[in-house]
Amino acid sequence: MKPVLGALTVVVIGSLSGCGYIFGDSGYFRDRGSDYQQSVIEPRMAVPQEIESKPLGDLLPVPGQVAVVDEPGKFEVPRPQTLSIAASGVEFSLQQNGAVRWVQAQRSQAETWPQVRQFFADYQVPVVSESPSLGELQTGWLAFDDQSDNPLLRRILPAVGQGRRVDGQEQRFRVRVEPGVQSGSSEIFVLHMDRSKGGSRTEWPDSSDNANLERAVLAEMESYLSLSRTGDSASLVAQRISSAQRATLGVDGAGNPLLNVPADFNRAWTAVGQALADADILVTDLNRSVGVYYVDLAQSARESQEKPGFFSRLFGRGETETDEQQRLQVRLTSFGDAVQVTVQKDIDTAAGSAEARSLLERIRASLD
Repeated sequence: MKPVLGALTVVVIGSLSGCGYIFGDSGYFRDRGSDYQQSVIEPRMAVPQEIESKPLGDLLPVPGQVAVVDEPGKFEVPRPQTLSIAASGVEFSLQQNGAVRWVQAQRSQAETWPQVRQFFADYQVPVVSESPSLGELQTGWLAFDDQSDNPLLRRILPAVGQGRRVDGQEQRFRVRVEPGVQSGSSEIFVLHMDRSKGGSRTEWPDSSDNANLERAVLAEMESYLSLSRTGDSASLVAQRISSAQRATLGVDGAGNPLLNVPADFNRAWTAVGQALADADILVTDLNRSVGVYYVDLAQSARESQEKPGFFSRLFGRGETETDEQQRLQVRLTSFGDAVQVTVQKDIDTAAGSAEARSLLERIRASLD
């Protein structure tokens, strides 16, 4: 029925195009290339002082001077240059807009979160609160004088600043991983807080107590994430699984396929998440607290980012029915000194043996 209706729509459009109702200057599909010449400059947005908000910046700044066209009229507006990230390009960079600083990641929030979590694990910084769904974590209190051997404190100590005390003080950090402006990117923000040892202060400030320490942690994180990408980091999250033989396929007591990953849960979680991304497997959701990646085998991760055009939607070719049989759960379970990776349809039902083994082999191959 939809293809028939789509064909009829095209016939109607073709019959009316000569009258200008559809494609004329007042038509629905008229040329809007010169509309900007009638645009009006509106005053800047003002947030009432009694309302708390993040600093507002211009995402699309307009030049102060615009060249005047000698012969105003219609012309073809050039397309913007495509923003592409090469495989060897910069995936992580430190950004700043006024007093706001963040690490820009050319990866989705779901991909960036486990790497940020692993950053604190490798730097031996305790995490006392985390919410993967919100992309937020809080560290425990740290003291420069009592924990001078801590890798992170040792690295950021020079950034404390002259005249600022560290003895008798303790520090903590809050990290947020938020979706970026560009599709498929994310932004990492850090907030620093300090107090006297054993103090009663618990409320997070609106801005960092020491902007130098905030900047130092972001810089250290940016360097860590960049090294993790190239494989130069000493941690397992950066090196991933150096050899496919380290992750072995086997079966559980019921004969269901499983993948044994000889690592602790944090490292295995990050490695499997990156392996799913490298294998072009679409991750629709994740729940780190229960150790589950929700995947959809009906389409690849790349296909999910491609949107159908107008005529594809018109004829119904852009719509795909969701195949519930292709939605699976990749579950990670700690077992002794290793982690077992299994594939399930739901919490109570294992996936088919052949389907589960095929998916686990793709994960294992991507771990290399």
